[in-house]
Amino acid sequence: MSASYGVVRLRGEAEKPGEVLDTLDMLNLGQVNAFTVVPDDDTYRGMVQKVNDYVAYGEPDAETVALLLKKRGETLEGGEVDDEFAEEQGFESVEHLAEEVVAGETTLREAGVNPTLRLHPPRKGHDGIKHSYKQGGVLGNHGDEIDDLLRRMR
Repeated sequence: MSASYGVVRLRGEAEKPGEVLDTLDMLNLGQVNAFTVVPDDDTYRGMVQKVNDYVAYGEPDAETVALLLKKRGETLEGGEVDDEFAEEQGFESVEHLAEEVVAGETTLREAGVNPTLRLHPPRKGHDGIKHSYKQGGVLGNHGDEIDDLLRRMR
């Protein structure tokens, strides 16, 4: 099991309780199709559980996170995330940075990367944003299979 969760917001703000919107903001998921990586600890696990009906989450692999960082990542100053930037931050490459983030050794913000990645809507569309993953939709816990959704949203 990974030491972090990848979380993607899939639903908008209409008719959402205020505490759910606050929790989404605390998770750095201020808009639809926003993605972030959070540590797998009790605090974040509770926050993710509270917004379970509005997000998809799971344990992404480092390869997928590296792909998203290269394609969609921005530095805190607004620049691109590439191997040169990763080396300046003390990592061997973007792949190494992604491995450290997925393992829970560092966070995106600590690595100088904006913690929110704005993703593209998924190619071939969602399987339904009103049903859980177990019921054939996309909401809730995907486990290791979150990579498929994230790659479609790259």
